[in-house]
This record gives sequence, C-alpha cells and structure tokens, in this order.
Amino acid sequence: MRHLYDVRRTFCVIAAIHLITAAVIGGSVATLAQETVRLPVVADGTNHTSSSPLASNGSPASVRVAQSQIGRPLEKITFLLDFTPYGKHAPFFAALDKGFWKDAGFDVTIVKGEGSATTISSYAAGTVDFAFSDTPTLILARSKGALFKVAAIIHDKSLYAFGTLEENNIKTPQDLKGKRIGASVGDASRVMFPAFAKLNGIDADSVRWVDMTPPARVASLVLGQVDAVVLFLTETPTFSAKTKEAGKHWRDFPYADYGLDLYSHGLLVRDDLITNQPDRVKRFVESTMKAWAWSIEHPQEALAIFLKHNPAVDPDQAREHFRIAIKHLLTDTAKREGIGYIDAEKMRRTVDFVSQYFNVKGVSADDVYTNRFTPKLFPKETPF
Repeated sequence: MRHLYDVRRTFCVIAAIHLITAAVIGGSVATLAQETVRLPVVADGTNHTSSSPLASNGSPASVRVAQSQIGRPLEKITFLLDFTPYGKHAPFFAALDKGFWKDAGFDVTIVKGEGSATTISSYAAGTVDFAFSDTPTLILARSKGALFKVAAIIHDKSLYAFGTLEENNIKTPQDLKGKRIGASVGDASRVMFPAFAKLNGIDADSVRWVDMTPPARVASLVLGQVDAVVLFLTETPTFSAKTKEAGKHWRDFPYADYGLDLYSHGLLVRDDLITNQPDRVKRFVESTMKAWAWSIEHPQEALAIFLKHNPAVDPDQAREHFRIAIKHLLTDTAKREGIGYIDAEKMRRTVDFVSQYFNVKGVSADDVYTNRFTPKLFPKETPF
C-alpha cells in the first residue's frame, strides 16, 4: 500500500505529463481534482443491437465475441476515462450501446476522468477494473511501483502541440523565441516543450510561460495576453471555433510533425490481471478494439451514440474531435499490424524520453506494454 500512496502523492505534486487539457467542452468547465473520480457517466444498458461486420486481416469478420460467453451472467466492471467525455471517446460509447462489451460478458460503467494523473492514481489504487490513459504518465507511475501496462494503443501518433493565431505571424517553431506561451503548470505539452525545443533548435529558456487554467487559454490568446498556447490536438476544434468567433484565424503545430512523436493514450491493464485472469483481459481488450474498428467504419452512427450519452457536447466539434482521434490511430503501423498494435522501437523511444527528462530509473519498454491481447483488426476508414 505504501507504493500506491507514493504514486498518488507523486502525481498530485508534480502532475507531470497528465493533462488532456480541455477548453470548455459542451459548455462546462472540467476541473482537475486531487481525489479519485467515482461518478459514473453511464452504465451499460440492456437494449443493445447486434454489431455490424468490420474488417479484420483485410476481410469481413464477425464482431461477436466467443460463443462461450452466451448464457454467462454479465460481470459488472468499471472503465475509467482520461477526461470528461468528448468526441474522441465516441468508440467507447459504441462499445456500450452496440453490445461489444456485453457480448464479451461485461456490464460496463464508464467513469469520467479528470486528467491522466488522476486516472493513473485511481487505477493504481485498484478502484476501477480497466482504464484509458497516457503512456508517459504510466511510465512515471511504473517507476513508483504501480504495476500495469498498455495493452492496446489508441493515440498511436502523439497529440502534443502548440497553437497560435495566424495574425501573430508565428510560422515555424523557431518563431516562438521571445514569445509568451499560455499553459497550466502541469500541462503535458508544456512538460514536453523542452524536448520539443531541443529537437527544433530553440532555447527553451527563450520563451516566457504565462500560467493559467486550461479554459483561460483561448480567451488569453484572442485578447493578446499571450502569443501562443500549448494543447492536445483533439482540442483544436474548440480553439478553432472560439478564435473564429472572435474574427481570428487558428493555427496549430503538432510536436509529432517536428520530431517528437511518442506513444500517448491506450488501454491500461494491471499486471496481476494479465497473470491471473488473462481471458478476462483478452475479452475486454478485444471487444474494446472491435468497437473502435466498427466506429471507424461507421463514424456517423458512433457519433450519434456518443451524443445521445453526452448531449451537452457540440456536435460539430465532437465530429472534429473524433476525426482527429482516428487520424492519430490509423498510422502506418496500425495499417500494417492492426489498430492498437504497439511497436517495440517506438515504445523504447518513449520510455527513453521519459527516463531522460524525468529521471526515471529501472523501467524498460518491456515493463510497460504488451501486444498479447491485441486483435488483428484492419478497419477501412469511412469519410464523414
């Protein structure tokens, strides 16, 4: 239990690499709490429809999970998100409504998150069954004794970025020298900035950080109080819409396009479950990834399901959130190996980066991921 206390204390203090920073999504400000998140967003219902076929190994395959699950009582489990639900989370709600989890033997309650650090500490404490969170944060937790792994990657291409107004005449990362950048203290993209700066020939000390809450970033940018902000790319639809309302023009710079492409969010599974309940882990990971594959092939229906459960989220912004999530999942690796697959060399680079910049000792790439449970799924993207 001492290890678990240390993990929670560590993330409450440093909050490193943990925020999927959000502006005002759906009209409400999501606050970052220090306590474990326990409020369910929605529980699995009983009115599921049968799932449609999806592409697996290049050909149609049934999304129904093993027939051995038929007639077995559903197991009630909790699934903790990284943040308040927005468009990128649509496939998880498809898993709920389309029966993917039910067919795998689960009655799932989705729990909203309050940032990856909080999700990580809650999962380390054993308060939920499965979780969705950030890989670098997991690596930090692993170094403090939290024993779990990424079992399928969702944000294959990282989402870290900075953004600005076209009117500010910042055309390359080098143009940030001497500029004011708005961010919360523990923002993941801010934490990553020194490495991004080094890769792009920028003196990290040449920029001036302006501390603010995540929702204050867009207003500060529009009002000229800062020259740029840091964010996750899935937030850009919100930033773009808000700046357009002010008669301005948004521009973003993904870190991954400038040399810093690390693994980000994926499905987390505790080591003890992998060892003692591999069938349970396999059923959850497979059914969840099948829901993602189905959602990629049926994006309009997936979004409709998401908006039914989350009516406060702007539909147009939710669509863009989801489009970005798909783009950062369907990488060359995913197209070659199947969605969710984790490349050993890229994971090694991710672990090496976190170890270097956060003084992590004793964690190897093999410690933090497994491809053991990832199904071979090759969905065909449907434009929407």
